Amino acid sequence: MAAPSRLISRLTLVTGGGSGIGRAVCQRFATEGASVVVADRNEESAIQTLELLSRDRKGQEHMAMGVDVSSKDSVETLVSSIQRRYFQPPSVCVNTAGITQDEFLLKMEEEDFDKVICVNLKGTFLVTQAVSKALVSAGAQKGSIITLGSIVGKVGNIGQINYSASKAGVEGLTRTAAKELSKFGIRCNCILPGFITTPMTDKVPEKVISKITSIIPVGRMGEPAEVADACAFLASDDSRYITGISIEVAGGLFIG
Repeated sequence: MAAPSRLISRLTLVTGGGSGIGRAVCQRFATEGASVVVADRNEESAIQTLELLSRDRKGQEHMAMGVDVSSKDSVETLVSSIQRRYFQPPSVCVNTAGITQDEFLLKMEEEDFDKVICVNLKGTFLVTQAVSKALVSAGAQKGSIITLGSIVGKVGNIGQINYSASKAGVEGLTRTAAKELSKFGIRCNCILPGFITTPMTDKVPEKVISKITSIIPVGRMGEPAEVADACAFLASDDSRYITGISIEVAGGLFIG
């Protein structure tokens, strides 16, 4: 349930905002009063998300931009453009951009391993670095950076050695960033989604989905909005004493 004014006046950057979890995050944050920058490699998808966002609050202004998170130049151009448009850096950043290139270890091509690491892990590093640098330079009093890991980064998953490695890296990156950036008032936390219904999972055969669902304690796949709920909490002052943690949004999958 959205809190109508919890994120009022928060300028938020969401990478991967053109679809799936990223789109749900954009919608949830806009509903709670934030101004949202929808960034995606597919700028057309970002614009489609932009058109879905509520604008009920005075001064609430959204924008869409293209970005390749694996490119330092592209990320720095994005953050600079945001500062020119809004005269401030984003105080909230949600890193949802990610890809998969699934294959078994013995068959995986080096190129497919590198692609996933480059987008999922290096991309999270570049965006987190650029946003935190901008916040520190601006003398901002606080900030919240949220990264998207995955439950499979914690436990592994057959056929996803590249994806699992990238998401484990994201979690480690987030904890280290939290330690380094806390003195600047910037909190960093990680969300670990389980199996969520997104364009990524649309490609998975129904029999595989059924098998997955059977081992999830709550008995179903998750929804992007349920991940967005956790992101909104971490972006808000409701979590002001929380940093360096990982929240599993996985329906109890792989309870330890």
